[in-house]
Amino acid sequence: MQLIIDIGNTLIKYYVFDEKTIINSSSENHLNWAISLEKIKKNYPELKSVIISDVNGAILNQIQKVLHSLPLILCSIDLKLPFTTKYNPSQQLGQDRIALLASCCLLYPKKNVLVIDLGSCITYDFIDENAIHHGGSISPGFSMRYKSMHDYSGKLPLLNPKKEGIELIATSTLNALHSGVYHGISYELQAITKAYQLKHEDLTVILTGGDAQMLSIPLKNSIFAHSNFLANGLNYLLELNQIS
Repeated sequence: MQLIIDIGNTLIKYYVFDEKTIINSSSENHLNWAISLEKIKKNYPELKSVIISDVNGAILNQIQKVLHSLPLILCSIDLKLPFTTKYNPSQQLGQDRIALLASCCLLYPKKNVLVIDLGSCITYDFIDENAIHHGGSISPGFSMRYKSMHDYSGKLPLLNPKKEGIELIATSTLNALHSGVYHGISYELQAITKAYQLKHEDLTVILTGGDAQMLSIPLKNSIFAHSNFLANGLNYLLELNQIS
């Protein structure tokens, strides 16, 4: 059995794999991570190895101490990877993006893929049919846009994201904020996807991440990846970098 840990900016997600099958998954905030992790260790004494993706950095050392008895690797560009990258310097490629690209190689081999991850930030990464990562882009996600408008203005309120009944032309400040965020992201996704499709007609577009469900109207020809897309990529990397 393998333990996959995805440390995000908001949540820590745990996945227990039996070879290639997820047999348990859970998520926890950054304050209560230790209780959940100790429970997993107790319930799954058969765990043999661990891989961690960490985009936060605040509690990694503490987690490593709890798991000191298990072989553990950190997701990084220095691992044996199923792809090559044109990112320069390659060390700046985020651990979450590395895992997503690995998942593309696992689930969509020999295809041109644009993987879009809607989280705190929205990341776009293109990998071609020869498993070459060409790069991508990063923009603010739903919550970040709401928070930025509140933080950098004098009177705009901080709203929770909304995904239904959002008119393009708003007639109140609250609805204008919702419209700006929702339609701004929707049209951004459509325009960027179309730009990639003009270069690659056979493009496979993957939408994943915690905020993918915010889009009530899916993009044309897109595939909504299941919530375990990144976890499968991490498990694949663990398989490629066997430790004992």
